[in-house]
This record gives sequence, structure tokens and C-alpha cells, in this order.
Amino acid sequence: MAGTHERINKDELVKLFHVLAQPTRQKIIKALREAGPGSLYIDEIAQKIKEDRRNVSFHLATLAEYGLVDGDYKVIEQPVAKSKAKGKAAKFYHLTDKFGEAVSSLVEELTRF
Repeated sequence: MAGTHERINKDELVKLFHVLAQPTRQKIIKALREAGPGSLYIDEIAQKIKEDRRNVSFHLATLAEYGLVDGDYKVIEQPVAKSKAKGKAAKFYHLTDKFGEAVSSLVEELTRF
């Protein structure tokens, strides 16, 4: 989440506030923040926040649509030699720099009241 602070325009900030205000998304963000510099895949997030995997998937897609989370595929099970088992990959999610910028911009706007 490090990076230069970029000013987010007010219209986008209102949309981001709406996206971030949703309780399940807040739980997802908290789980990702607690993961530190590492990242979590959907099953880990669902387990940590005690939510259904499909519900977590929906909210992760929304967070990704707004650029607040991103993910990379990583192998979680290696293929078994001389077997038909092909292994397994999962998308590991992390917070983006835009998340940090959005939070900073929201705090800045809220302190203007």
C-alpha cells in the first residue's frame, strides 16, 4: 500500500466510500490487512471472516472492479507425479495502492468538516 498519494476526485471518492462501507467488504479488507505483506486466497478469506465462499467471491469482485484489491494465481497443490492429479492453483488477493490512496483521501475529506 505504499506509494505516492494521488488525489482522488470527489465523485470517485463518494463511490469508493459506498463500496468500502459495506460490512462484508470491511471484513475482507481487515483480513487482508492482517495478512500483512502476504496475500490470501478466497477460501482463507471466507474462513477468516466466517462468510460463505460465494458471498466473499462477489465482494472481492466488487473490490477488484474499483481497483481496491488485486490478485495473482499461485499453486496451492503440486501435481502428483505419475498420476492424473493435475495440482491446483488459487488466486491470492491483496490490497492495492489505490486502497491506501482512497483511505487517505477519505480521511482528508472527513477532517474538513
